[in-house]
Amino acid sequence: MVFALAGYALKRVIRSWRLFIALTLGVILASSFFAGINISINSVGAKSLNQQLTQIYADMVVSSSKVVSSQDVSELRSLLSTVDGVVSTSVLSRISSVPVVAPLKVRLPGNTTLRFRLRGDVVLGVSEDSYIYRSMVIENGNLTLGEDEVYIEVDSDIAPSLSIGDNITLIIQVASGPFKRQIITKNLTVAGFISLNDQAFLMAFERYGIPIFSPLAAFGIRRFAHNIIITEWNRTFSKILDEIYSYSPSAHGLRVDVILSLDRESLVNAWDVESSKANLEALEAQLKNLIEVSLPGRGFFMKNQLLNVINSYESLSVLMILQGVILALPVFFVAWYMGLTVSNVSFNLRRREIGLLSTKGFSSGQLLRLFLLEAAFVGVISAAAGIFLGAAFTPIFTMGQFTEIPNVGLETVVSVIVFSIAIALLAVYKPARRAAKMKAVDALREYLYVEEAKTYRKVWLWLALALGTYKMVMLILGLDIASFIQPTGGVGARGFLMNILIRMVNFVDDILTYLGPILFFWGFAKIFIEGSVKVQELLGRVTRFFIKDLSIVAERNVRRNAARVASVTFLLAIIVGYSVSAVGQIATQRDYTERLIRSYVGADLSIIPSSVDNVTSIIDWLKENVTGIESITVEYTGFGGESPFPETLKIVAINPEEWFKTAYYEAEWFRESSPDQLVSSLSNNTIILDGKFSKYLDVGDQISITIGGKAFNLTVIAFYGPEELQVTGFSLRQRVRMIQSLNSYINLSLYECVNETVSATARILVNLEPGADGEGVAQEVRELDGVDWVVSVAEQMRFRDENVLISGPLNIMRLGVFFAALAASVGVALVTFVTLQERKKEITLLMVRGLSLKQVVLTLVSENLSVLLVAYGLGGFVGYLIDRGNVAAMNVASLLVAPRVIFPTEAVMTLTVIGSLLAAAAIVPIIIMVLLYSSRLVWRV
Repeated sequence: MVFALAGYALKRVIRSWRLFIALTLGVILASSFFAGINISINSVGAKSLNQQLTQIYADMVVSSSKVVSSQDVSELRSLLSTVDGVVSTSVLSRISSVPVVAPLKVRLPGNTTLRFRLRGDVVLGVSEDSYIYRSMVIENGNLTLGEDEVYIEVDSDIAPSLSIGDNITLIIQVASGPFKRQIITKNLTVAGFISLNDQAFLMAFERYGIPIFSPLAAFGIRRFAHNIIITEWNRTFSKILDEIYSYSPSAHGLRVDVILSLDRESLVNAWDVESSKANLEALEAQLKNLIEVSLPGRGFFMKNQLLNVINSYESLSVLMILQGVILALPVFFVAWYMGLTVSNVSFNLRRREIGLLSTKGFSSGQLLRLFLLEAAFVGVISAAAGIFLGAAFTPIFTMGQFTEIPNVGLETVVSVIVFSIAIALLAVYKPARRAAKMKAVDALREYLYVEEAKTYRKVWLWLALALGTYKMVMLILGLDIASFIQPTGGVGARGFLMNILIRMVNFVDDILTYLGPILFFWGFAKIFIEGSVKVQELLGRVTRFFIKDLSIVAERNVRRNAARVASVTFLLAIIVGYSVSAVGQIATQRDYTERLIRSYVGADLSIIPSSVDNVTSIIDWLKENVTGIESITVEYTGFGGESPFPETLKIVAINPEEWFKTAYYEAEWFRESSPDQLVSSLSNNTIILDGKFSKYLDVGDQISITIGGKAFNLTVIAFYGPEELQVTGFSLRQRVRMIQSLNSYINLSLYECVNETVSATARILVNLEPGADGEGVAQEVRELDGVDWVVSVAEQMRFRDENVLISGPLNIMRLGVFFAALAASVGVALVTFVTLQERKKEITLLMVRGLSLKQVVLTLVSENLSVLLVAYGLGGFVGYLIDRGNVAAMNVASLLVAPRVIFPTEAVMTLTVIGSLLAAAAIVPIIIMVLLYSSRLVWRV
């Protein structure tokens, strides 16, 4: 019997496709959007993960917490090379200085001894198969390293003091006991000078990768002051290692890393993160076991760099999936409602067929199963079309970031099929159940539309409205309940129950972040539009301005179809609210990131000279050789002052006239004064003080500061940044403010009084003219001698846009908004078409009674006009509130640069297009159907 029903259902869907076309289109829209978002997120995730993995320079690193011998290292390399999945191994060893207990010194020609710094100075031992050895460029000297020979990195501080053939002596001190110090000396010959690329430079200082999960991930690598001496592992460094090993030291500056290159193609599949994670974990466990069995007691431990990246990506991918679900929710609602509406009409048009089936002995249960089987077939067909269209839409959703053929996995196929069938069944179930229960006599009667009486319990409607309104109020006030209500440390039954209650409240609040607006729309539509006669009259009267006395017809139609009007308003409000929220979120994120980058750079271009002595020559070169410069200034940072207060005082010296014309700042950062006033009031006896000090002082008060051993009494003319907030809860922003200090600004003339006694870092800020090539200027400056670091806003913004993990989800959201609006517009148009089919007789009567074609169109359009106005107002207001809530949440993690809700011209144009699409979807079908009906008046359906 089931197969017979299924066969009949399939034949019915194929033969009477016109009856199912509207439902099929609706489900296809939803399934293609669902599949497109799913495939796009997977595609962006795969490309992003591959991008992250390119920033990993060492797949696995095996190190030892103890000093090992060169034989141990050789055995370890041989052991690891036998494991499947390990492609190659190399050695990168280093000796650095540990102050007091194990300092490292270098005796240079002329009997000059240099003590190496804790950070920035290192002696390397690299094997010939290591990346550093293979990638370094020999600027001058021998092509290979012999025994007791070294290369000097060309930008090292000691490089100008050395020549090829010079002898240097390493003086290595280790501690072999509480009061035992051993001195190891090694005479070495300079064989040449080499340069390192960014990757090799980072690896020299034990950085085996660059995470680019942050929007502020730096473009390029800053070459800080350093000394790098390179020896060959087998010929030279292994002998130093064995000599240190012979003393069994307890304190030393030695580190031996064995770097493993893995077979990434067989172990890592960006499309299957779970399997990749399992493969890497299994390999890591196998290697650990092998080391512990074969080389026990050596203290070897392992860093799985690839697994660390995958773990970090996995947590971020969950957020991407959640974002995709939120992105797709409005389309799901539209598909469901559209399917529900067209199913109602479809079953009403099939009344005679239902009556005949009933007279032939079909029970209501069999009819219901038949209708649900039809819906299931529609779902399967829609799923197939949705998967195809979703794969085709992937390049569009990803804004061209992913142009390869997408990998549509079995999980995606199954989820799309289940989703499509579920949407079809949900849309069809209630109309099908009502049609299956129809009596044969009623079914054989002429088609008559009667709006179904809904029996909602008022308490649920008011509860939904109350919860939604609560969330709206929280968004208006910018409050987050989790910031001031957290589980307590109470003990006992009372404390346990209180913690459970608090966690439940926080959980409900988190859920309402996403469902609150929907509950608000639903409660408002059902209570005030469907349930209030006065609101219905008001909606009808809105049309009086356009159609005058005919507004009575529109008012009665609104009252007669109150439930449908409420539902259309509800769904349109969701689409409008979502669109405003998503477009605002994209614009806000873009604005916030750009301002954050500008604050980080300091201006359009930031240059850090290798020495303050190079400032004048660099500025002169910029003025003579670079076009498009609007202004230049210098600020001196990196030194502090002492005051009677416990807070840290970070001082920056500036020329106020130049600085306020060049540097990036926001007027809100300065409290109690404006930037225009500060230009003239910042002198050698005034200071702009960190906002933390405002709890002690007011503007006009004096503060005693000691800088470089000299005491100054300075008058406070403004505060920079927010004041230190009293911690009242668990606000991250408050706690960050407690431990973070901002700058305090003094006049350059005051710095000149102490520049001989303080160590400062100069930073040249360059403000470019609009349209100037910031990247080109930055690249030119990098070629100058005496430049330590250059960063530009243009490079940072491009680097951020190329970071797929950051820009990919935003691009998906950007295109998703348009697709959601387009899908909603098609849905509204289909609903309008089928609704007008139900009203053929009504339209015919209006024409017969003398109404012109224009009057009929205006009457029908005006009914939708009031719905559109309410939906635009409700949706726009709630969408803006959601953006405010997002900004409030972002504020928690920011200190100086605070995000703000912003709708630039591009965002306004986007919303205008979306609003026009929705309006056209509600109006154009009316014009088309009325024109069709006017050519043939319809008395029967």
